[in-house]
Amino acid sequence: MFKVMLSARSAAFALALLVVPFASSSAQAYQCKASPHQSIGIKPLKLGAMGAARKNWSTSANSQFGLSWSVWKIADARSVSCSKLNTGQWRCLASAKPCNYVVQ
Repeated sequence: MFKVMLSARSAAFALALLVVPFASSSAQAYQCKASPHQSIGIKPLKLGAMGAARKNWSTSANSQFGLSWSVWKIADARSVSCSKLNTGQWRCLASAKPCNYVVQ
């Protein structure tokens, strides 16, 4: 087993190395559209329809707003609602406000 002993000076230096990158980084935020964007996915299984709806949302948001606005995971007010159709397939609606990661 190793014992690591740091002087007060080297401990302060090590702490400064950890803190400085976070303290000096510029402000970062998300800029989101005011209204939700929606897309539909239809598949035999519910999980497949949910995934298709989210993928269609990203593809549609990309073509309408650009690539940086098409990331489902950073979108605001995300929701996916599903219902079973008379054909036995699942229809899911993905809805979210597209957001863009902005460095200020």
